[in-house]
Amino acid sequence: MKKQGLILIVVIVSFLACKNSNENQQNINLKDTAYEAFIYAYPLMEQVKTVNGMFEFMGLKPNIPAMSDRFPMENVGQPIVAPNLTSMTGGLLIDVSGGPVTLEIPEVKDRYIVYQCVDVFTHNFYYMGTHANNGEGGRFTFHNKHQEVPNDGSTPVLMEGDHAMIIIRIDIKDRSELERVRAIQDAIKIVAAPESSRDYPTYDKEKAFSPQFVEYLNDLLIEVPESETELFEKFKAIGVMNKVDLNEGQLKQVQAGIDSAIVVIDNESKNLEVGNGYFSATEVFGTREFLNGNYLGRAAGAHFGLWGNSKEEANYFMLKTEGEGEITFGPDELPPLTDIGFWSLTVHDENVHVKKNEYDSYVLTMDKMQFEADGSLILKISSKPEEGNWLYTPGGKMVILIRAYQADPDKIGDYVPPPFKKL
Repeated sequence: MKKQGLILIVVIVSFLACKNSNENQQNINLKDTAYEAFIYAYPLMEQVKTVNGMFEFMGLKPNIPAMSDRFPMENVGQPIVAPNLTSMTGGLLIDVSGGPVTLEIPEVKDRYIVYQCVDVFTHNFYYMGTHANNGEGGRFTFHNKHQEVPNDGSTPVLMEGDHAMIIIRIDIKDRSELERVRAIQDAIKIVAAPESSRDYPTYDKEKAFSPQFVEYLNDLLIEVPESETELFEKFKAIGVMNKVDLNEGQLKQVQAGIDSAIVVIDNESKNLEVGNGYFSATEVFGTREFLNGNYLGRAAGAHFGLWGNSKEEANYFMLKTEGEGEITFGPDELPPLTDIGFWSLTVHDENVHVKKNEYDSYVLTMDKMQFEADGSLILKISSKPEEGNWLYTPGGKMVILIRAYQADPDKIGDYVPPPFKKL
């Protein structure tokens, strides 16, 4: 009997020692764990916020394409951030929670088109279109690894998670092409989808920036990614893929970690400057393999602006400046492109909106640019029309945005546009 009592005491003491040790360890690491987990989760939550906005303003619904049939120039004067003035756009929320989903797209050989597929982690996990498959049409069946793909001749597309956004951009030169582009939009359709699907998370800013942010990870993820098991083992301490009951002091530590992460993400987004005052997110958008654990970069990219393309597809260079002036591109200072690449330049107000002007001067595309005899290019930005390559600005603060499509992937990462010289 004494022996049994001794064993029981040893067991209790060991249990309490282990419990106290775990609690101490948790208390020591909670802030750091929350800091790391929030940086991981931030882009996922920003995507939830954006998709929720599309539910409201575009009528987006799972597995139903939502297309804007407006001519791009009709977006001039609208409170839209960095509107694309050369493309008609659309969005599609793929939801495979109830089973595989098959998308049919038309062949498009007469213009640039891209279907950018973004998973719940905000990775660009798949592409279709001009660059990716030479504009070929066909059927593509989206599925997760637990689902059996039908043997119907469609191309299987493996997803991580149950949801993905497909952002569609179709090039248009003028209003005479409206009928053609709208016909392309109408031909993009879902031909097979499950009858039921699970609810997409609802965005709540207060929740997203509190210890409850972990619920977004728990709602979005169907399982821990294979390459991140060690990371998620740490995240368990604050309730990621795990049930925990944190006391008030522990929740304060989690909030402290979140607050620290917010500051670091904001600072990192400011560190995306590539030179001459230009900011670019070329290196923070791409596949899981390309980002290779660069979670802070992924978060900074989301803070810069969601759904940036992988650098093989499109690149963006943004300059915040003011006044009137010129940009002179030497022959070797033009954006490095592939044989099918092209680029454009727009001028926005300080909020990256495009305001109407009496000259209808909003965008310069490569095919409209006038080059010097030596291959150089002089771009003038001022309040009065000028000969050659000219864009309007009323003066004051502005944002210059360069978009380079189908760039040379080996060179675009080191590219820095020439400076804006004030006159």
